Amino acid sequence: MSKKTIILTIAGTDISFDPTPELYGEYMGQMAQGDLVDAAHNFVMQSASEDCKPALRELFDDNPGAPMQVAGALIKEYSPKVAISVKK
Repeated sequence: MSKKTIILTIAGTDISFDPTPELYGEYMGQMAQGDLVDAAHNFVMQSASEDCKPALRELFDDNPGAPMQVAGALIKEYSPKVAISVKK
C-alpha cells in the first residue's frame, strides 16, 4: 500500500495522519492482545504529523475516549472494507 495522507477534522481542527502498513500491523497486534486503549493511542499519535500532535494531546487529556474514536475513524479511512463473496 502506498503512503496515504489522511486528514480528519477533529473537534473543529484539521489533523493530518500518515499511517503506514507497519503502524497498522502494530495496531492490530496490540488489539489482538487486548490492549485496546493503548493500541488506539499509539496508532493515532504515531500516525499523526508532528505539527498536529499538540492538538491531539490536548484533546486526549480532555476526553479519555477520544483515542478510540479517532483510531476508528482513521482505520475506516485507511483500510476500507473489501467486498468479499464466496462462489459455490
